[in-house]
Amino acid sequence: MAAELGLLLLAIVLLIFGARSCAGCAATAIVAAIPPDADAAIGKSAGEAMRAQHGLSGAPTEEQKARVDRIFEELRSGLTDEEKAILVAPRVTVVKDDQVNAFALPGGEVFVLTGLLDRAKDDDDQVRGVLAHEIGHAVKRHGVRSLVRNAVFGLTIAFVVGDLNDVTATVIAGASQLDTLSYSRSMEEEADAFGVDLLGRRKYSPEGLARFLESLESAPVPELLSTHPDSDARAKAIRERMQSGK
Repeated sequence: MAAELGLLLLAIVLLIFGARSCAGCAATAIVAAIPPDADAAIGKSAGEAMRAQHGLSGAPTEEQKARVDRIFEELRSGLTDEEKAILVAPRVTVVKDDQVNAFALPGGEVFVLTGLLDRAKDDDDQVRGVLAHEIGHAVKRHGVRSLVRNAVFGLTIAFVVGDLNDVTATVIAGASQLDTLSYSRSMEEEADAFGVDLLGRRKYSPEGLARFLESLESAPVPELLSTHPDSDARAKAIRERMQSGK
């Protein structure tokens, strides 16, 4: 009985990782058929909710908003017509929050937390690098790709496996999480590469993005289980891309 259960669990894990590439391909095809207007609708709805939520904690200074607006517009001017067509509703919002973070929503909504500005101090190159990275997420449609891919993956597993006992469900939950984290990691690397390219178009050095990544405190977990790649490894990859001119 134990041997049979072990084989069943192994088969389920192999099924999940085997279905990963199929789900990714399906998500890519589906997103390609979705017009950018859908990205903008999703981003606008989420953006308004976030602005309302963060507005309760106070407002950033006018100097902080002006600084981020200026850098955002500098980078937008370096986008191609094709990339601008994807960012149907580009907008940057600075919110008062001590967390060191920035994030992009579908359609071109970008949020910058004041904690990130405090970390960067007066180094505009760091802020510029982070914004270029976040614009990359929006241009590459990572938000919509994640939503679609997770739905496809979940439906596939639910359909094939069906009802499961507690032990099996636990294994599936863990394997599914690893799959999602791996995909997110590849998106971060893709956004880094886009950011380096965009900064190069505007004649800015990506060194600021590398410096910012190195300033982050690394979480004490193996890279495989991290939502984002190791900051030092990403900084190294950025500098290698700078040197190779790619």
